[in-house]
Amino acid sequence: MTRRPRGVWEDGVALTADLLAVAVAAGLTPYLALELAARFAPGPVGGRLRACMAAADVSGRPLADLLDSEAGSTPPLGPLLGLLAASERSGAPIGAALGRLAASTRAQARRRAMARARTVPVRLLFPLVFLVLPAFLLLTVAPVVLANLTH
Repeated sequence: MTRRPRGVWEDGVALTADLLAVAVAAGLTPYLALELAARFAPGPVGGRLRACMAAADVSGRPLADLLDSEAGSTPPLGPLLGLLAASERSGAPIGAALGRLAASTRAQARRRAMARARTVPVRLLFPLVFLVLPAFLLLTVAPVVLANLTH
């Protein structure tokens, strides 16, 4: 797996889960929904799904086994591919589970973004203390002090 920012994977998994849920709700089988998602899923998620579908076509191995092995090699896709593999094996409906996965993935991304936002004031202290305040003192206080020293 190539290193990508966590947000790219989270957004891709959430969008792909929604896409799969809509496709399954429209009446497609999980296999056909996966083909559709492989074609239209964003970024690295679509590439990994296309690789799984191509491997299933070439190797003749069951799709569920390929999804499980891909889930092990690409951890951000693990929950999504695990759901798809379980549905492929058992034939259980997957639409509601995909919706919950998309919602939980978005909630995790939102919590991570909020945690990053809470660190902004701390990161802004350095430029404020070492750049802005000295410039302010140099431009406002220094001329007054120099003017009083010369008189």
